[in-house]
Amino acid sequence: MDIHSAFRIAHVKLDDGAEVAIRSLQPTDADRVVALYQSLTDEECYFRFFTMHPAQLQNCARSLTEPSPDQCAVGAFESDTLLGVANYITCDPPGYAEVAVVVAHNEHLRGVGTALLQLLGEMAVHNEIHHFVADILAENHLMLRVLADCGWPCRRHLDGSVIHVEIDLNDFV
Repeated sequence: MDIHSAFRIAHVKLDDGAEVAIRSLQPTDADRVVALYQSLTDEECYFRFFTMHPAQLQNCARSLTEPSPDQCAVGAFESDTLLGVANYITCDPPGYAEVAVVVAHNEHLRGVGTALLQLLGEMAVHNEIHHFVADILAENHLMLRVLADCGWPCRRHLDGSVIHVEIDLNDFV
């Protein structure tokens, strides 16, 4: 992974050999983020948002693409096509952040989610975030696979149909 300008852009080779650029999302990417979310299947929307019809996608996209000291969002781009997004938002206690990843339907199993999450982890550690937390539906096997592929130490707690995951980034760097 080749990282430039304090994590502004990285060039990553995916599992299928394709090279993609992963970079911080910018305000000009908001429409691409909305289009990515709108292209998801009902099941994929449910896995990402815990609802099949998320409200306020434009506001969500805008919040991901506007600079903020409390969050970070990156996108994977192949040419001008947005393949996926990963983001974190800081939470309590200090040093923790809630993380989320979404990958376009036709881009699954290429390593996009893993590449996004690994770079986001590097950025988090650089920003003094040492733990990611996430609530993942137990049936979301693709997201659980992405976490496993990252190889990070994590704790899991099943609460009904939701797995609460805490990822320790301290050994990451």
